[in-house]
Amino acid sequence: MDLTPNDTPTPAPKKTRGCLLGFIGGCAISALLPVIFVITLAIGLIRAVGDTTCELATEMARPRTTTRTPDGILLQGPAEANENTRNVLKLELKGVITGDAPSQWYLPAGCDLALLEQIEAATDNANINALVIDVNSPGGGVTASDALYHALEQFKAKAEGRKVIVIAGDIIASGAYYFAQQADWIRLRPTTLVGSIGVIVPGVNLAGLAQRLGIQDNSIASGAAKDLGNPLKPINPEHNAILQNVVNALQNRFIGLVAKGRHLPEADVRNLADGRIFTPEDAVNLRLADDIGYADTLDAKAAELLGCEVGNLRILTPAPTNRAMRVLFGELPFSLGRGLLTPLTEQPTPTPQYRW
Repeated sequence: MDLTPNDTPTPAPKKTRGCLLGFIGGCAISALLPVIFVITLAIGLIRAVGDTTCELATEMARPRTTTRTPDGILLQGPAEANENTRNVLKLELKGVITGDAPSQWYLPAGCDLALLEQIEAATDNANINALVIDVNSPGGGVTASDALYHALEQFKAKAEGRKVIVIAGDIIASGAYYFAQQADWIRLRPTTLVGSIGVIVPGVNLAGLAQRLGIQDNSIASGAAKDLGNPLKPINPEHNAILQNVVNALQNRFIGLVAKGRHLPEADVRNLADGRIFTPEDAVNLRLADDIGYADTLDAKAAELLGCEVGNLRILTPAPTNRAMRVLFGELPFSLGRGLLTPLTEQPTPTPQYRW
C-alpha cells in the first residue's frame, strides 16, 4: 500500500562524533603499540641478561658476606676466613665454542672467551683454590677449545693443590669434552649426553646443482690446493686426502688428551673415539666421567678434593654485568646485518672443528 507522509520513516542521526572519537582512539593505540613493544622488550632483556651471571647459588651454614675483589669477582661465603678456608670460583660455559672476540659494534665476546678471561684472572689470583665450571656445550672450534684446555692447565700449574671440577648440562661433547680433560672430577647430570670424541670438517658440494643452473666457478687460485673444498667444483680426491690428514692429526691429539686426562689406555680411547655420544651411565662405566648427580651436592665433592670441610668453602662468582643496552643496540642489529651480508661477501673455508 502507499505510504502517506506521516508513515515515512525518520532517518537515524549520523554518529559523526562517535566515529571521530573511535578514529582518534585507534590512532592513539597504534602510536602506543611500538612504545609498549620497545618497553616490554627492554624489560625482558634487562630481566634476561641485565643482571644475570654464571653465579650458582649455594647455601652456606655460616653467615655470608659479599665483596668485590679488584679483578672483578664477587666473593660470597662465610664472613670470616681462617687458614682452613678454601675459595671456589664457580663459572659456566653455555653454547658453542667459537673464539669470537668483541666487535666494533660492542658485541660481547663469545661464551668461551668470557670463560677464558675468567680463568686467566683466577690463575693470577692466589686466593682461588678451585674452579667449578658448569658446561652445556656441543663443542666448537679446535683452537678455541684448546685455548680453554691450556688455560685450565695454567691455572692448576700456577699453585699447588688447585682443583678443577666440571659439571655437565644437556650436553658436553667434542670441544667441550676436550677442555674438560683438565678436570679432576667430571660430574654428569642424569640426562647429560657426553662424548663425541672426534673432528669434523663441515662441507657440502654444489657442483651438480650449479651445473644445472648454469653457474660456473671463476676462482683464481695460486695453487692446485688453494681452493680446497670449493663447493662449486667437483669433489677432488686429492683435496679430500689433504683434509683427512689434518683431521687425523687433530683426532690423534684429542685421543691422547682423553687418555691422559681420564687415565685410560690410548687403545681403549681410540675404540670409543668414532664420534658417538654416550648416556651418563655408559660414560661413567667407560670411565669417561666420574659420577652422576646434581650441582647441589657438588660443594661436598669440592671440599673433599681440597681437603677441607664444606663449612670452610667460600664461593666466588663473576661480577654481574648489565648487557641490556648492548643487546638492544649492539647485538641485535649487528647479528641481523651479519646474517644478511655474510653469505654475500664471504666464501666459507673448510675448518676443522671439535663439534657435535
